[in-house]
Amino acid sequence: MFEGVDKSRNKVIGTAIVVVALAMAVYQMISTRTLFVDPLEHQNIHLGFALTLIFLVVAASSRKRWEQILWLAIVGVSLVGVVYVGTHYIELALRRGVPEVADVVIGGLLLTLVLVAAYRMYGKTLPILCSLFLVYALVGDRLPEPWLTFDFKPKELIFLITTSFNDGMYGMLLGISANFLFLFVLFGALLQTSGAPRFFMEVARLVGRRLRGGAGLSAVITSALMGTTTGSIAANIVTTGSFTIPLMKKAGYKPYQAAAIEATASTGGMIMPPIMSSTAFVMSGWTGIPYIQIIAMAAIPAVLYFFSAGLYVQFQAMKMKIAPMSETKVDYREMLLTAHLFLIPLGVIIVLLMQHFSLGFVAFWAIVSIFALSFLRKKTRPSLKQWVEGIAAGAKIGAQIAIIVALIGVATGVLIHTGLGVKLPAMVETWSGGNLYLALGITAIISVIIGMGLPTLAVYVLVAIAAAPALIRMGVVMEQAHLFVLYYGVVGMITPPVALGSLFAAKVANTPYQRTALESTKVGLAGFLVPFFFFLAPVILLRPQSPLLAAMGLIAVVLTLTSFQIGICAQYFTPLNRLERWLPIAIGIILILSLAMESYLLFAIGFVLFAAMTFQQWRKRRMSLNTPNR
Repeated sequence: MFEGVDKSRNKVIGTAIVVVALAMAVYQMISTRTLFVDPLEHQNIHLGFALTLIFLVVAASSRKRWEQILWLAIVGVSLVGVVYVGTHYIELALRRGVPEVADVVIGGLLLTLVLVAAYRMYGKTLPILCSLFLVYALVGDRLPEPWLTFDFKPKELIFLITTSFNDGMYGMLLGISANFLFLFVLFGALLQTSGAPRFFMEVARLVGRRLRGGAGLSAVITSALMGTTTGSIAANIVTTGSFTIPLMKKAGYKPYQAAAIEATASTGGMIMPPIMSSTAFVMSGWTGIPYIQIIAMAAIPAVLYFFSAGLYVQFQAMKMKIAPMSETKVDYREMLLTAHLFLIPLGVIIVLLMQHFSLGFVAFWAIVSIFALSFLRKKTRPSLKQWVEGIAAGAKIGAQIAIIVALIGVATGVLIHTGLGVKLPAMVETWSGGNLYLALGITAIISVIIGMGLPTLAVYVLVAIAAAPALIRMGVVMEQAHLFVLYYGVVGMITPPVALGSLFAAKVANTPYQRTALESTKVGLAGFLVPFFFFLAPVILLRPQSPLLAAMGLIAVVLTLTSFQIGICAQYFTPLNRLERWLPIAIGIILILSLAMESYLLFAIGFVLFAAMTFQQWRKRRMSLNTPNR
């Protein structure tokens, strides 16, 4: 009886989602060209769009009529809160310490809405964590040192972190999202709509058909290129893993290995320039380091991460005697004809950044370039429907990120106003006893633990406040400290026991999750080692070193990663027995010690041992090939 009504209602909500998404995208594009509202108003409009879009999406996914009505009512409530802030923002900014009842009510309402939206989009971890921060602020005056804080009344706290515009929900992070982060997320979505992934696929096939680990290397390359644009590990795994995991299983990789390779590669997309899951933009806004400098410094570490993953893929293929994908056809013409869809927008971003234009300006013209380039070929030109769907998809992801940064803004507001943001770095410094490498270890553990259950962006911001300042006070350069915590926050997604990235990949591969997570740590070994190389071999971050030390650092890092993967896989040119596999691990340790001690002697010993092992393995391989089968 009501089936037709339900379908009609869902169609109306679906249309509303598209309209709001398009309006949000258009507004954000125009805002980069015309300053027609105050910065606080701009943030408020951005938050209003995000809340409206997310609750409409939730309403559309609800099956029961009363649930849809409830979520649509919440959309209305969201608009009431946003309109109040928009019409009273001047008075709110002036009142600060003396809020009116309506200010507190609206602040509490918006805080609740953001918590609910985050719960519906990302689950309970982030809302619970933020709630714990709020509870701490309310009871902190009754705790012993070092946790003792000020006596905050509930109404004062709510106003302070919401509608007072003072380092809370309406803080720097929401400003970053509103000013340029949303547009770069939209850029990534439109890049996929334009047909650029076809270029990624052909490049992966080209590499895949040449080497034994072709199927796995295809996954590594595709996920690296896709991951930097999607900004979501889960989305990357579902998108690329749907075809790379079956391809790897068909080639001969075990299901848990295929899932681990995909999970590790997709996770690496979060640290792959130029987009870096949008975290690079937040890092730039947070630290003041130019964005172009961040992606330049992150380039070599990202290459090392995927180089190490590629070694695992190749060694396992050799060990299991997987044949190259020689039958795979590469459409060279298609690769050449679609290359511009990725390379030119990327070039636009880099060139404009080097000219010191603002990130909003850069994002605007990068998006315009995608539209212009997509019309060059009639055969692959997206239809109007595809463009609308691409914009809507990008706007939905951008809205989710806006909610994340608003909620993380609340948490950071608590950290700042309670003084905990100052105490936590001091505690890290105390626990380490002033030892830099012990402080790095503590910071790494904190980052991994937080990274197990939170989005990358949230992990980075929390750890950047809690731990990075301690490293900086101990003499670490700001860029090194912030990239260090980012890396460990990212690899938390493949670290047991939670390892959400491994969980998603295991579901796609239909294989046990824990075994996938354990294997992911082997594939992603570089994610745990490379951050320490930021300090042992700062040349990989383009930090100045003497030519000799720089050369030693680069060689030692590459040989260390190679040695450890040889030992983990028990395979080089030929399989290694249990005793033989300890030699490459010992070589890796010697090379690490050579960097820590700046010892050319240890480096020479490690280098000679690696060369001897390589020669012995090559000779053994050659003899096995020349020995006739009996």
